[in-house]
Amino acid sequence: MLFDAARGCKSTKGDVCGTMSWEKLCVNNTYLARSNFTLWWIHLNNYMLGKRGSHWGKENFYFQDGKMLLNSKLLLGFLVLGFAIGCQKNAEQNRNESPKTAVIGLTGDFDTFLELATANSDALHVIEEMLFLTLCELDDALNLQPRLAKSWQTSADGKEITFTLRDEVLWSDGQPVTAEDVLFTYQLAVNPQVGYTGRARFAEVDTAIVLDPQTIRFTFKKNYPEALLDLQIPILPKHILASVPAEQIRQCAFNRQPVGNGPFALKEWRANDRAVFEANERYFAGKPKLDRVVFRIVPDETVLISSALTGDIDLLPYVAPNRLTEIDHQPEVRLLKYPDRGYSFLAFNLNRPVFQDRRVRQGVAKAIQRQNLINVLLNGNGRLIPGPIPPYFWAYDETLPVDIFNPDEAEDLLDLAGWIDKNGDGVRERAGKPLEFTMKTNADNKLRSDALVMMQADLEKVGVKARPELLEFGKLVEDVLQRRDFDTVLLSWKTGYAVDPSQVWHSDAIQNGYNLISYRNPRVDSLLVVARQEADRGKAKPLWGAFQRLVAEDCPYVFLYNQENPAVVRERLQNVKMDMRGYLINIEAWTVEETKIAKL
Repeated sequence: MLFDAARGCKSTKGDVCGTMSWEKLCVNNTYLARSNFTLWWIHLNNYMLGKRGSHWGKENFYFQDGKMLLNSKLLLGFLVLGFAIGCQKNAEQNRNESPKTAVIGLTGDFDTFLELATANSDALHVIEEMLFLTLCELDDALNLQPRLAKSWQTSADGKEITFTLRDEVLWSDGQPVTAEDVLFTYQLAVNPQVGYTGRARFAEVDTAIVLDPQTIRFTFKKNYPEALLDLQIPILPKHILASVPAEQIRQCAFNRQPVGNGPFALKEWRANDRAVFEANERYFAGKPKLDRVVFRIVPDETVLISSALTGDIDLLPYVAPNRLTEIDHQPEVRLLKYPDRGYSFLAFNLNRPVFQDRRVRQGVAKAIQRQNLINVLLNGNGRLIPGPIPPYFWAYDETLPVDIFNPDEAEDLLDLAGWIDKNGDGVRERAGKPLEFTMKTNADNKLRSDALVMMQADLEKVGVKARPELLEFGKLVEDVLQRRDFDTVLLSWKTGYAVDPSQVWHSDAIQNGYNLISYRNPRVDSLLVVARQEADRGKAKPLWGAFQRLVAEDCPYVFLYNQENPAVVRERLQNVKMDMRGYLINIEAWTVEETKIAKL
């Protein structure tokens, strides 16, 4: 379970074309790159004469202090057109220098390239698809297939799984990958000093034993249905990390300079600018078809979209649905959509006294028009989530009420909790204190910030004063994940493929997981353990249903929606496949065609 990566819009001051030598001009606080003046003049003159059939009339100029100056409207058009030409020229130069390079645009940077430490879904996706191999991998039907392991056998009682590794897999430094690396990774994952938030999924492992350099056996305390899936973790190099103390693993230099065994290797990482990956010549399945993959970090979604349309960026894996009309039917790009493996929510900090009354939480939840968020912000491309297990899991409880919007019931609940507007100022109060709180989210996510504004308006109608607070993503992680300093927070979780919400909802996860809100319910704790251990799905589903109903009744979150991700891909980038597993699932097969520069 991970934080969804920072996405969306945020104004930025920087080189939007990626050509550091160009001078920057500022028009209405927007920085534009400026190329050679004469080149611009020729292009603009050709555009005016060739495309419009017009001419340079004197109305386009005026004189001041003996100097000829452009009309302000023409000047703005001149700058914008020059910006587009410059971006195209820059993109063309980049492609000529490295024709087998694909550029991916993101609004937020990665945090680390160590699976044991990351809280970023994009970083995890890169780790699993580009840098490191897991023992098995999921196919498009979500069945496990061989990857690092060429085969495995499960004992008759289901308590032992023995993996046989491929003998041709090498680390990017040339050292062989062995079963010792698998054992070492498992030992790190379960070591409390490492602080891996997902270590609870190994709780049922009794022993792990290396039988020979290519064979390892895991023995479980009992048979349970998700055992094989739970063992899938990116394997780390023992020969590099064994000398690093466990308590220092999360901060060691390896996390920014990893040695992997996947199809790509990290070449360069400039914080908040770009990460450059090169094809791994030693990859066991053969060198990828691309030479390089570059992730460009541009916090402003408007700039990202412009860069994709001009050819400077090949792929945007996330685009706000309300921006699609700007992109649809544009030449040289295509839209892909893939289901998101996660859900968005507004979480209550249960350490705050105001939210320790369940009626307040329920009142807030019933006051928010969640379907309106989907209609307006997602253009209808989403579905309401009623509880802690999303609908794409077999354990989902279809009986949970989905749309709970009811402002009258919300007011009644708040009245019963003692929050009443006695002075007529529009804000409820109790014991002289107003019913107010902040709603935090990351500032570079336009979708989330817009959602907070809409929720603020809904809550105002029932006498609740909720104030959006937008933070830089790193600051948000610090406040929420580390310090737990928030009233409410709008985030989304990326789920794994196994039904295991323990990392978020078990009380043990308050200290060692993602139970950010300090939620405690002994019955929930018990159900999480029993349901995970039940091998028969027919018997397990009622247990998971009881868990979902308890959480929904406690209302520690306002569960919002699961959305469909729109992605933008340049036509030059081919063989791109996306599904619930993500947008990098077949990156080894991506190819690029010769750059096509759009005509003015």
